[in-house]
Amino acid sequence: MKAIVEVISFLLFWAYDLIKETIYVIFRCRPRKEIKQENILITGTGSGMGKLVAERLACDGNILHCVDINPTLNQETAASLQDRDCTVYTYTCNVGELKNVRELREEIKKNTPDRHISYLFNIAGIVFGKLFLDETEEEMERTIKVNLLGVMYLCKMVFDGMVNNYGHIVNISSVAGIVAGPKAADYSTSKFGVRGLSQALVTELDTLGIDKVRVTSVHPYVTDTGMFNNANIKWPMILPILKPEWVADEIIKATKEDRYQVFLPKLGNAVLLPEQLMSSKVFMKYAKVLGSDMMKDFVKIRKD
Repeated sequence: MKAIVEVISFLLFWAYDLIKETIYVIFRCRPRKEIKQENILITGTGSGMGKLVAERLACDGNILHCVDINPTLNQETAASLQDRDCTVYTYTCNVGELKNVRELREEIKKNTPDRHISYLFNIAGIVFGKLFLDETEEEMERTIKVNLLGVMYLCKMVFDGMVNNYGHIVNISSVAGIVAGPKAADYSTSKFGVRGLSQALVTELDTLGIDKVRVTSVHPYVTDTGMFNNANIKWPMILPILKPEWVADEIIKATKEDRYQVFLPKLGNAVLLPEQLMSSKVFMKYAKVLGSDMMKDFVKIRKD
């Protein structure tokens, strides 16, 4: 009897949520929170998506802790924000090294001793784009350290403070964290891991009965930041290379809306639905038709 009640309760909850989400989509009335006077940590702020997100949060009295491995680019980002209504601190850190992250934690505490990190944006990432046969163990290790372990280290660093107060973690994964392709074995592994970590944190928070901490994972398609400079896009009319400014806007939007998981563009949701209806062989062919082999002619140009 208890199991039947649980099933009925779930079905009613599902129906309610489906109706609510449909109303949000039709009338574009999803509630959004304000991000004001918050203590925000952002990685990868020297360039690309990290810099764009920092620019959008540099307002309303926010305190920004900008982290990048390149001190020159990071200082340039900070300088461009000096006239905004915000406070900016810069840090040079390789987020894939635990020792560096621990040092970062102490530096942040010195700058804002009475504030916990209320928002974390894990954006820093690298890609080598080599066949698994050609990639060195050192390159694979660096990818996993920066793209996955760095995300875990930083989540762990802020988690206690958020649980005891409130907070929001935003992890940038990738479409490669949903569907893998050639020349991206280590990259896809790291991004699948980021997706798994995000889901695990959500379930742990639910188990603990904590509803004042949110976790959002974002899965963008190829974005024009220079990271995937010469990837082969198969269907540009349907799935074009995304504009980084638009992606940054969508990341902020998803954060304000407390979204759990976001695919960019939204068409990605529909594209991935057939996976559950196909055998693994058929889905691999399907993914290839869509362009999962976009990296086959990739040659890395951008320096991390």
